[in-house]
Amino acid sequence: MWASADILPVEGWQVREIERAAAQGEVVPRLLSSAEEWLLWRQCTAEATEDLGLLDPAGLAESLRRASVLAANFEVSVAILADVPGLEAPLLYRVQRAVDERSRSFGAARMHSLPVGSPACSSARAARFRGFLKLPPRLVSLGGVQPELAEPLALPRAVWAADETEELERIALWCRQQVAADPRARLLVLLPGAPGVRERLATLIRQTVDARGWLDSGASGAQDAPVASLAVIEGGSAFARSPVAAHALSALRWLAGAPAQFNDVSEWLRAPFWSSPDAVARARIDLWLRHRGLTSVTLSHWRMILAGVPAEILEAARVVAERLESATRALGEGPASPRDWSERFRAALQALGWPGGRTRGSGEQQTVVRVHELLDEFGQLAMVVRALSRGDAVHWLAELAARTTYRPADEDAIVTISPALADPVARYDGIWVAGLHADALPQPVQADPFLPLTLQLRSSIPQASPAGRLEEAQRLMKAWRAATGELVLSVPRRSGELELLPSPLLRPWLADAEARDTPRRPVWLAARIHRATQLESVEDPGVPWPAEQSLPAGTRTLELQNLCPFRAYAELRLGSGEMEAPEPGVGSDVRGELLHAALQKLWQTLKESRALVDRPESALGELIEQSVAQAASVIFAPRHGTATPRSRERLLARECRRAVRLIGQLCALERDRGPFRVQATEAETTLTLGGARLRLRIDRLDELEDGSRAILDYKSGRRRPGDWYSERPSHPQLLAYLAAHRDSAVAVATVNVTAREVRFDGIADGADRLPRVRAVQAADAGMSSQEAWQLRTREWLSRLERLATEFLAGRAVLDPKPGACDYCHAIGICRISERALERLSEAAELIFEPLDV
Repeated sequence: MWASADILPVEGWQVREIERAAAQGEVVPRLLSSAEEWLLWRQCTAEATEDLGLLDPAGLAESLRRASVLAANFEVSVAILADVPGLEAPLLYRVQRAVDERSRSFGAARMHSLPVGSPACSSARAARFRGFLKLPPRLVSLGGVQPELAEPLALPRAVWAADETEELERIALWCRQQVAADPRARLLVLLPGAPGVRERLATLIRQTVDARGWLDSGASGAQDAPVASLAVIEGGSAFARSPVAAHALSALRWLAGAPAQFNDVSEWLRAPFWSSPDAVARARIDLWLRHRGLTSVTLSHWRMILAGVPAEILEAARVVAERLESATRALGEGPASPRDWSERFRAALQALGWPGGRTRGSGEQQTVVRVHELLDEFGQLAMVVRALSRGDAVHWLAELAARTTYRPADEDAIVTISPALADPVARYDGIWVAGLHADALPQPVQADPFLPLTLQLRSSIPQASPAGRLEEAQRLMKAWRAATGELVLSVPRRSGELELLPSPLLRPWLADAEARDTPRRPVWLAARIHRATQLESVEDPGVPWPAEQSLPAGTRTLELQNLCPFRAYAELRLGSGEMEAPEPGVGSDVRGELLHAALQKLWQTLKESRALVDRPESALGELIEQSVAQAASVIFAPRHGTATPRSRERLLARECRRAVRLIGQLCALERDRGPFRVQATEAETTLTLGGARLRLRIDRLDELEDGSRAILDYKSGRRRPGDWYSERPSHPQLLAYLAAHRDSAVAVATVNVTAREVRFDGIADGADRLPRVRAVQAADAGMSSQEAWQLRTREWLSRLERLATEFLAGRAVLDPKPGACDYCHAIGICRISERALERLSEAAELIFEPLDV
């Protein structure tokens, strides 16, 4: 009934006009596709800078391409840059000339190289440009017009927030108010900065506007839940990072012969993009591989590995091997055109069973389609590159995916979050522009480094001068006011420890904001909602441990219960152990075993300090080497009767030399001790604490000159300083050893044997018991050292009994010791973030007035 408007990006509009002119019989050049132009800039840049040894030639090529487009839009002639002093401008001239010459040899042209009078730059229908703060001269020459902004302009409201966190909270509350007033409202939030900030804001909006829907979608794990359409984020990330595309690229890279690190192989195996074998079978293969000690794997190596799998995973391994063989045949070898490689890649992925047969959500299905589109784009490179090797083809495909920005299309959203301070183009019911401090608006000057500054200023390129940036900012303010009837401009007072000044363009509306928005310390919105006074806390213990059985991991049980009761329950009761991963060289656990075994053999020979002191240095060195060799012959013994590779032999020999050196340093330290006799090494005993039985293995038990004992525990990892007086001491295993020998032990210490240092670290009843080991602190000034030792021993025993009793009762509360979460593998299931919010809420209740949310 009426003529509909064609809404196209500028380049899309020009492509359509060229096609229309060609259909009418006019002679027009073939336009390069986006992928072809990218590859030409990439190749020509590499050739022009091959003697520079660049770290990021792809980034340089993209910067040169953008500079070329900028010059074309503002009618700056690149030809005059050939003789400009410096490196940047002549480089742009040489690379652009090479790109255009190579394009002409293919009978093609770049869009921005076409003259304004060409058919591509004339239109049968009048063009109206929207979204430009200022039309570049090239677009003005095309004859289009930019309509004036609609009147009336909204009166902005300024908001001062205490910091960036409070700013996000206020945006979320504003969105809820707008939606409550009109459920059909469409809102826009402009939030520049890091992507993580926008993700947090999107979550906050979903929590605030539809808390029940957010909780339900989180519980069900639904990826396409309706609550997701409440807030969507414009833009995207590198396509190569999306899980579906990353899995496909990893498979092709591996099939092409590139070695893969174990972590990449493990992630590839456990990914859900397989049709067979099933996830459990693939997880079992992954678990078996972890015990093989492989740090990297190639395709040929993989075939040999699968030939030796145990019977329980043999069928799954056979299916994986067959799929790899089929995919390798489909991929083929030898040079081929990009079009052929595109078809081969598709066939290889199909032979692997990618992307699997599971039901996919909308976003994942769109990503799968985009992978096939990317393969088609790669095939279009056949006009630019005649033949590629297999490795080069995979490399160029991966680089093309990395430069492609992608985000699946979202449903019609209530709130759109955009990272760009730009003209909204469409009209919204409400717009909130955040982060408008003085460094953000006007935006900083960003002159292009490949165009001389004088030319940029002469051509009035906005980003090249403060005046241009100021004019842009003023036009932005007008565009925002014209696009909505409800405009909010906000600025945080602080960013971390940095105080921020508001943009000077906000000055007309700041007076009201200053009076209305008094600074206050922010409290996270979720913490306000989950106030302690609004919740009922219920202790929910786990299943008790049978008292007749010994604790499952000896003193490790007490150590985990001390770190975090939930971690102890998860690891020792639920089986949530940390998955092993191969390490280069000798693993830290094997290194510790070697030192323990060598020191045990050494002291079985020496027996006492006198033998250590009287033995000459050369004889002691021989004994240490002999002890290490005997220990290594057991610990490094070849498995399953296989021979040790020569490279592995060199590695183990180097590890033995390291052990000899460290043990020599320890012996030098022990020569300065008072007389002692090694009463036992690796001594096993049993201890009962609070009704719980523990099996103990003490590394070393020394009898001192007065008949008392010192308990030593070897440590080959990072040293943890002793904390002996808090409610949660740092070494509960040492205290358990002390409890087992409390009648005679007067000192406990770790013996740290590492390349960084060799030292004793512990506590004793006196300062002269062990090197650098401090005496116990007395509770009051009149207490003797013996009385202080006995008092502290009783305190430690009481704390150990409490830990043992709690584990027996199944107490698994989420109460981590400071620092316990840094390297915890169970953090994904413990919901520590919710506990942190509860604590923040409790603090907020004491400091601030409750806010009505």
